[in-house]
Amino acid sequence: MKKNIKRIISEIENKSLIILTSSEATHGLKRSLRNLLKEVSLFKSHISALKKRGRRNSTYVQIGGGNHYLDGFLNIDIVPPADVIWDVREGIPLKFNSVKFIFSEHFLEHIDYPVSVKKFVKECYRVLKRDGKVVIGVPDGELAVRAYYKTDNKMIDRFMRKWYSKRNCLNHYNTPIDFLNYHFRDQDDNEKYRPHFWAYDRKKLKSLLKEAGFRKIGVWRLDPRIANIKRKFGSIYIYGIK
Repeated sequence: MKKNIKRIISEIENKSLIILTSSEATHGLKRSLRNLLKEVSLFKSHISALKKRGRRNSTYVQIGGGNHYLDGFLNIDIVPPADVIWDVREGIPLKFNSVKFIFSEHFLEHIDYPVSVKKFVKECYRVLKRDGKVVIGVPDGELAVRAYYKTDNKMIDRFMRKWYSKRNCLNHYNTPIDFLNYHFRDQDDNEKYRPHFWAYDRKKLKSLLKEAGFRKIGVWRLDPRIANIKRKFGSIYIYGIK
């Protein structure tokens, strides 16, 4: 990182923290600054990784797995415990036609659509070998909408217990529309969680893969050796073959 950029970033952090502790700062300003500091942290991790770039040889790759670390895979994420700390919104740091299999689970909804999402899917296509496969898993937006539309309280309660029971958000949940908002946006004003930027169903995922050039697309059956079994309920997985 150039010295002037490093200095400016440091000033942004220090001044933001001062404002966040001020009683004069409004809720809206503090909310914006917290989101800014999250992006600053990601930027610093990404820039730091640029200095450590080297040869990365792995034909099996997981992207955005967080704590769900896969042995035998090259794990790429913007936060530890990944093998490669990298912001894939800036591209995938692998060579053209070098990968056999890419797995990404509950990551796509956390990056902005259309710019970063479409770039990510195209980058998956670029780095995959011929006949290589990508599998993308996301929260099932269609299932959530159907549960809301049909006032399926049993399904809604199941969602809330499975996904949100250990969070403080239940204190604010009292109608089905709250459930739908949590599904689409997650807790976007909580420092612990990354918000959701977009919702997906099977049709949308398939269209993204088709647009990127994948020739064979279908529903992937969850493999517990790879996927996080805790996410089986309420998730959809779509594969694309180059």
